[in-house]
Order: sequence, then C-alpha cells, then structure tokens
Amino acid sequence: MKLFKNKPVTHLNQIYFYLVAILILRLDLVFLNTMPTGGDMGAHVVPIKYFIENFALNLQLNGWSNDWFAGYPLYFFYFPLPAIVTFVLNLVFPYGVAFKLMVIGSILLTIYSFERLFRNMQSNFSIFGYVAGLTYILTESFTIYGGNLASTLAGQFSFTYSIAFANLAIAHLTKSDKNNRHVVSAIFFGFSLLSHLIPVLIYAPIYLYFWTKAKNTTLEKFSSGLIFLFITIRFTTSLITNLEYTTNMSYTPFTKLSDLVKSDITPYILVIFIILLFNIKLVMSFKVTSLFEWFIVIFSLLLYFYVPEGALWNGRVVSFLNLGVVIIFFKLFEYSVINIFRYEQGQIILKILSMIILFSYLLTFVDKWNISGYKIFLYPLISVLTFGFVYFFSSSTNLFKLTFTASIIFTVSFLPYWVSWNFNGYENKDQWGDIENLYSSLNTLSPGRIMWEPNSDLNKYGTPMVLMTIPLYTHHSSMEGLYFDSSITTPFHFIAVSGLAERPSNPVGGLRYINNNFEKGQEYLEDLGVDYFVSYTDSITTKAIENDKLEFLFTSEPFTVFSVESEKVELVNQELVAFEKIPFIDRTLSSLFRNTEYDNFFAEAYENFDELETQSIIELPSVNFNIVSSNEDVVNISNFNMTSNSITFTTNRPNELHMIKTSYFPNWEITNGDGPYRISPSFMAVIPHSENVELTFVRTGIETYSFYTALASLLLYVSLSKKRKAVE
Repeated sequence: MKLFKNKPVTHLNQIYFYLVAILILRLDLVFLNTMPTGGDMGAHVVPIKYFIENFALNLQLNGWSNDWFAGYPLYFFYFPLPAIVTFVLNLVFPYGVAFKLMVIGSILLTIYSFERLFRNMQSNFSIFGYVAGLTYILTESFTIYGGNLASTLAGQFSFTYSIAFANLAIAHLTKSDKNNRHVVSAIFFGFSLLSHLIPVLIYAPIYLYFWTKAKNTTLEKFSSGLIFLFITIRFTTSLITNLEYTTNMSYTPFTKLSDLVKSDITPYILVIFIILLFNIKLVMSFKVTSLFEWFIVIFSLLLYFYVPEGALWNGRVVSFLNLGVVIIFFKLFEYSVINIFRYEQGQIILKILSMIILFSYLLTFVDKWNISGYKIFLYPLISVLTFGFVYFFSSSTNLFKLTFTASIIFTVSFLPYWVSWNFNGYENKDQWGDIENLYSSLNTLSPGRIMWEPNSDLNKYGTPMVLMTIPLYTHHSSMEGLYFDSSITTPFHFIAVSGLAERPSNPVGGLRYINNNFEKGQEYLEDLGVDYFVSYTDSITTKAIENDKLEFLFTSEPFTVFSVESEKVELVNQELVAFEKIPFIDRTLSSLFRNTEYDNFFAEAYENFDELETQSIIELPSVNFNIVSSNEDVVNISNFNMTSNSITFTTNRPNELHMIKTSYFPNWEITNGDGPYRISPSFMAVIPHSENVELTFVRTGIETYSFYTALASLLLYVSLSKKRKAVE
C-alpha cells in the first residue's frame, strides 16, 4: 500500500478549470458584435441600453422611460447592478459584446462563489467547490427560476448575480480570517441586493446569524453596516416607498413536492440520504457540512409550503433547494473521496477507469451534437480536456476530478444549443430581415405608441418578445415590455391586447381577459393612447382591415401596420368617483398580499375598465377634496412633447381636469397647477392653471434624504476606518 501522492491544485490548475467553464459559454460568440436574444434576454437589451444612454453618465440610478407600457419607472423596482456592469464594460466593448460579457460574468461569478464556500481558511482553491458550482449552473430541469445557466440565458442574470454575491458574502463571513471580513462581506451582500431582492430575503436570517457570531469588534461590525447602507439605501428607499405602484403578477403557487424537487437533483438527494444513513456520526463529528447549506434547504422547504400567497411566488425557491442540495452532496462527496483515496491502490486501474469514463462520455456528447454545426464549441473543449488528461495523468485523484468535471459537462442536453441561439444574436437569425424591413418602414411614420399582436411563432426571430425592441431600433415606443411588475399599466395592456391577438399570452393572473373580442380591444387602443397597431396573423389582419376605426397604412410581410385615432391628452368629462388614498402602510401591504382587508386603487380601476366612457376613478387625498369633471369634451391640445424627465403641452382649456395618458407615478410634478392625481385605468390627471402645461420628473424628498444618508454613511465609514488604522 503506497501513500497517496496528490498533485497540488496550483494557480495553473485553477486557470485550467475556469477555462473549461469559459469554453462552455462560447467566447467566440460572446465577442461577436450582435444583439443577444432568447427568452427575456432579447428584451432586456432595451432598458439596459436606455440606462447607459440616459442615466449612467448623469450618475443617475433610476428614472423614467417611455419605451414600454405607456411609460414606467425604470430601475425603481427592477435591479440596476447588471445595467451598471454593462455600462462599465460598454466603455471598452461594443454594446452587444458588453451585454453578453455581463451575462457570462454572472455564471462565472456563481461558480467562483461556490468554490469560495468550499475553501478552507488558508484560501486554497477547491476543485470540489468548482465542480459543485459547475453542477449547479448546468442543471436543466428549470429555465426561469434563476441561478442556473438555462435561467440566465432566459434573462434571469440579475437573479444569478444576486445568488453569487450572497454566496460570497457568506463565504467571507465564515471562511475568511481577515479583520475586514465584515466590510467585504457587507459589500457583497449590498451588491446582492442591487442585483435582486429574493436571494437577499432568503439569505438574510443566516447572514445575520453569522454576522453576529463572527468575532470582530463592535466598531468593525458597525463599519460594515455603514458600507451596506451606503450601497443600498438609495435604491431600497425608492423600492419600498413605491411598492404600491407595482403590478402583482398573481402567479399561481405550486403545491406538489414534485414541482420543488426536480428530476436532476433527485439522485443527489438519494446519495446524501445513503451517505448520512451509514456515516452520520462521522459526518457530524468532522463537521463535513455547515449550517449554511442546511439552512438553505430547510428554509426553502418551509417557504415553498408556507409562504403567504402573493408575497413570494414559491416557484422561486427551487433554485435555493438545488443550491443547498448540491453543496451538501459535494461536501459529503469530497469527504468520501478523500477517505477512499487516502491510500492509493491500483493506480493503473484507476487511471484506466477514468480514461474509459472520460472518453465514453465524450463520444456520447459528440454523437449528440452535430460536429459540423458545433465544431467551434466542441473542438476547443475536446482539445482542452485532452490537454488536461495528459497534464493530470500522473495523479489518479486529479485525473478523477477532471473526469468528474467532464462528465458533468457531457450530460447537458440543450444548453449548447441555447448558448448558440442566444449569443449568435438577432442579426444572425435566418428571418431577421423581416424585422429590419418592418422597423425601417415604422421609422417613416411620426413617433408614436405601438401595440402589436403577440404570438409564440415570433420566436423564429430570436424570441417571442422580439417586438419589444421597437424602442431600441425605431423612434417609437412599445406598449408591451418586459418589466411587467414595474408599471401599473401592465394589466390593462394585457387585457386590451388579449382581444387583438389570435393567441394572446395573458401572463397576469386573475384578470378577465377579452379573448377574441376584437372590437373591445380596438376601443382599448384609444383608451390607452395607442397610435399604431401591428398585426401578425392573417385572422387578426382581416379583422383589423374590416374595422372602420383602424386605418391601414402598409404591409411589411408578415406584418401589417394600422394607425389608431387616439389622443395623449383629453379633458375628463366623465362622472368622477373619488377614491380616498389609504395610509402608506396599508397601501404597501395591499400591494404585497392578496385578499387583504384594504381596498386598493387598482381593484377599483380594474372594475371600472369597461366603463371608461362614462365613469373615471380618481385617487384623492380625501373624499372631501373637491374636484369636478369638465362640462366639455372638446379641447385643443398642441405641442405635446414627452421626454424621460418632462411632459409639456399647450391647452386652450386651463383650470379644467385633463387626463394625460401616461402611467401615473408620484415623482411627476406639475409646475403651475394641481395634481397629478391617479385616474383610471392608470394614468395622470392634472388641473393646469395656464395654457402652457409642464410636468417634470423629480427626485422626491425621501429619495433626496436617502442620497444624503448614503453619503453620510460613506463619510462616517471613512472616518472610522482612519481611526481604526491609527489605533492599529
């Protein structure tokens, strides 16, 4: 029996294994200057581009965008860190390349975060942590919950970043012995919050436990709190104070255990059970696993079955159950492998076995993927793995680790296709010319708001959401956009378009859709201030041509474009029903949970949506606040102009109630007049005191205070840091 000689995992080894991960992500396509597509990702390119062009250079975190949903607050509710990362990368790379680098950055950071969770206090690279991270991101049983590569390619890169930063925050608290670990951990946890809220909410209890338990001084812990406050308070203030202006998507919660425990994670659970069944005392005595991963698993199970409906869609916890199970499995696996191979016997047999497994998986993988179509992907991967086989051949365990890594990669089924489809971009889709021709024709029309017929068949252009890119390639805005939760106009748009589509998506739960009611859908076009309608299917095109309220403009196969006679500003002459604004806490709770005792404005406006011609719901400070509708319905509106921070127009009827068909948000202020007030369905009502009307999108008082609080936190942190260094 010979003492096992294990080649140490050097920096070169570490670089090698991360190179393998990078090859999976197709750098050849990442550096292709095309606009990435696929699922939600093909629409994410619009707001991030808007952020770069309108916010970033002004050091502005969030603001207003007119691109989607009759206007919506951008990065008030959705998370800005990926946009910030893309902006920085865009200083060096073209936008399409910068965006794709941002996306793959979330994947590599997630693998790295797993690897850091497995490291010991001496900060040695952990190959088992790396393989655990690789296993997690390559799971294919879900595509929308976030964390894995499949979800990230579908547009959940923000969620993936949040998980990665949260892992790093935990790793620095529990694995680092440096004095500044609290501060570094707080920075990562702040970045996690700027990426997504859900991972932070799930990690928060265990993070606070480790934060409290860690043996740092009170001053160091206080400093970490200051830096976390500096990073997050400006964004969280906007988020929390405006929750009532989000749309509750009303996703139906899962109830079956099979919806939580996916097929590709079940074998790991079974192995964990078997190992613990026979070795639980040894596992506990050697502290093989930690409290963190067990907390994640148990907390995921509790949230899945007991989370209040409306507060969190329980499908989201699938990502976290997978994460906890994968970490537990590979920690137990590492412990078992070390024990099995502590003394090496039959070195040649082990190497032959590894070689057989490696090449059998390789042959299966090559047979699965057309070598001619994926040679740029397969040839470099095969070459790197062959080099690794030669390089690690002298060590049976390192060869075994390489074999295990390769087997994880070679078991994927659809991910190589998805990476290729997404990163090749819109421009390389066979029928992209149809979209280019449509956009070219749209640019000959006056700027306006466009509603288009949704259809899953549009995926041939890159994603069914392809026409959400109308604001990116034309001077028009699109009624339909991606950030559903961010606009209170979202439900009303989807009700309207359900009557104008052959196969509507109807994504918002609990609404009374008007499927196949084209006439009602056409009425809603006018109510929502839509200027153009684009049909796609023959049946809807025929209905549009036969409708005397729509004017045919042109056909750009397979699309047909019609104009809609609507106004952006109208006098309010309908019966007014006052809705008294309820207290802030009640409004926020009503927006978070279903079936609360509090009435909310949306519920009233929703019931009123069929009666907009005769009645309007208006939200007022109190029911005794006196506002009357106009006695006239004729108004002369001219010089209407709307930008990201202003709305201006001229009216011949000052001192009367006007409706502006732009989504209501409290940051809008009128210069000389009263309002704006929220009016059904989701717009702004103002009483201008002069003919020249101007509204400005401003930073509210509480947002200003949060900015100065962040600045004060930073200055206090710097001051305390200097004092701490002086003492040391």
